[in-house]
Amino acid sequence: MKSSLQTLTRIQKFQIDEQRKILNEYLAKEEKILNDLKRMFLEYEKEKEFAAGQGYVGDFGAYTKRWLQYKNALEQALESVRQKIAEVRDVISDMFKEQKTYEIVDKNRKEREEKEEELKNQKTLDEIGTNAYIKRNKKTE
Repeated sequence: MKSSLQTLTRIQKFQIDEQRKILNEYLAKEEKILNDLKRMFLEYEKEKEFAAGQGYVGDFGAYTKRWLQYKNALEQALESVRQKIAEVRDVISDMFKEQKTYEIVDKNRKEREEKEEELKNQKTLDEIGTNAYIKRNKKTE
């Protein structure tokens, strides 16, 4: 039983590490999408200023339409990534709870073994004491 709990704990730690890697990948994707959105807004403002200065209203309307489509696509991708991040965090949380359970079971098992060992030692000491008492009393009789 001892080795099986240790094995389960090691496996659980490995699986948690794998989930953390997945989480980091999603977090990197989220950061990239946020940077892309920020860059898009800056480019849009530059394009708007340029169009206002040049008077190309028709071209700017087409640009705005494409920009909005791209922005919506990025926002949908961002929402999807954030949902996956939440799911992975839930999985990691559940895995930590399971690992904690293994650790508590292992701790309780160790405490029980220590108590049993203490009782065994106490019985041995009691028997030695009893035998010594009997020997002393036999000699005095």
